[in-house]
Amino acid sequence: MTDPDTTTIPNTGATSVHVHVAPQDTGLAIASLVLGVFSICTVWIPIVGLIAWILAPLGLILGLVALKRPVGPGRGVAIAGVVCSAIGLLGCIGWIVLIGAVATVGVS
Repeated sequence: MTDPDTTTIPNTGATSVHVHVAPQDTGLAIASLVLGVFSICTVWIPIVGLIAWILAPLGLILGLVALKRPVGPGRGVAIAGVVCSAIGLLGCIGWIVLIGAVATVGVS
């Protein structure tokens, strides 16, 4: 039985070297994590935080799409991306709640 993720590299000696090649389907998971972390970092900056409204939902979507794929090495990264993007999105919603609370107190 051979592992499809294992490549045998011939050696000049009597032994051969086995190299494990990881599948390259972790791009969506990594993108989700990067967007999630950037959304968390930017959501707390008042004007720049508007970027988080784009980054957080996009990271959440990419992470969920990555989770729909079969089990692979990027599953943990995809989960981390979904969590970070959700935190960034909650921060965005928190700003709206805070602005709404200040607006209603200021009207009275």
